[in-house]
Amino acid sequence: MKLYLAGSLFNEAEVNQRKKEGQILRKKFPQLEIFNPIDQPFNEDKQTLPTPIEIFEGDTKAVEECDIFLCDVSNEDVGVAAELGIAIATKTSIIIGYNTDIRLQSANQYDVPSYGMNHYILGGLQKHGNLVFSFEEVCSLLEEKLQKNRGC
Repeated sequence: MKLYLAGSLFNEAEVNQRKKEGQILRKKFPQLEIFNPIDQPFNEDKQTLPTPIEIFEGDTKAVEECDIFLCDVSNEDVGVAAELGIAIATKTSIIIGYNTDIRLQSANQYDVPSYGMNHYILGGLQKHGNLVFSFEEVCSLLEEKLQKNRGC
């Protein structure tokens, strides 16, 4: 099975997070073929950076071919949102979104919510997948879903 890992990767913290997530996934799920955009060779050598069209075509192909789509929606990155739309449109088997902003879990404990997320993205995840609040929850839910798939 193929897995696509989507998430912002435009600052040092995001790059490190995507690399950490890729390492965790490869260790916990060695049976999966993982596509993590941060692992693309051009990210190590910016002199070989592809054109925007090449990035779009390569990532889109990987999303279209994946069985499992994981996306970090914490930053509401428009590229991640577009990839989520492609995963939904191509009827990807397993879709898991995660928002690790700690304010989200307590947002509804006040008269006026202190934080929210884009309802279009939330609705897409609720209708076609799942939303969790940590990468640990992502791994637990993915393990559960893979076990169910094996039982079929």
